[in-house]
Amino acid sequence: MELSLNPRRVIAIMLIIIVVLAILHISQLVIFFQVGDPDKFDFIEMVDFDYEANLPSFYSSAAILFCAALLWVISGYKRKERLPFRYHWLGLAIIFSLLGLDEAIALHETIGDLVEDYELVDAQGYLYFAWVVPYGIAVTLFVLSYLRFVLALPRNTGLLFVCSGVLFVGGAMGIELFSANEADLNGTETILYSALYTAEELCEMLGIVIFCYALMRYIENEKIQFVCRIDSDKG
Repeated sequence: MELSLNPRRVIAIMLIIIVVLAILHISQLVIFFQVGDPDKFDFIEMVDFDYEANLPSFYSSAAILFCAALLWVISGYKRKERLPFRYHWLGLAIIFSLLGLDEAIALHETIGDLVEDYELVDAQGYLYFAWVVPYGIAVTLFVLSYLRFVLALPRNTGLLFVCSGVLFVGGAMGIELFSANEADLNGTETILYSALYTAEELCEMLGIVIFCYALMRYIENEKIQFVCRIDSDKG
């Protein structure tokens, strides 16, 4: 069985899903702020970007894991051919597999709770969501470790990688700092907090779309082929 993917079609499908999810999310926010009683709208948990284990988080997890699958394909090819930076591709595959898991089970929130429990940071204001501290350190180390790798990529691929990374990290951690400050000062049921986490999640989703496109185009340009073969048992 050969799996053929058209980058433009895949990206179009991803963008359509994001638009639908955004419409559902914004619609329920409008209803919520009109009524002002969350107990009457339990269904918001299924479409609200700020909740876990719902439709938006399922999509985000699936999209990240799809990128992880593409990275595993590239990594396998690079290691098989013993090409330069093969272990950087392997590292990316592992990182995105963990990110997909994190998105599915909200691992970062558990880490944030541990940071608070051990009082490693003063969890208030912009650091109210304390997970940004260990993740910020990890991102810094990642950027330093992968700088040569990105510079060695084809120019278009490198630019797309950088754009997707800035958009994703800018949303996940940059806007998150302002969301944290608003949550600490005024709680999580304000219009400003809702606008901030909506922008945050959209940045993350669009960042993954750009990264996914970059990976598929890279596979296409490098002529990397992946064949999935299923053999039935005989006898």
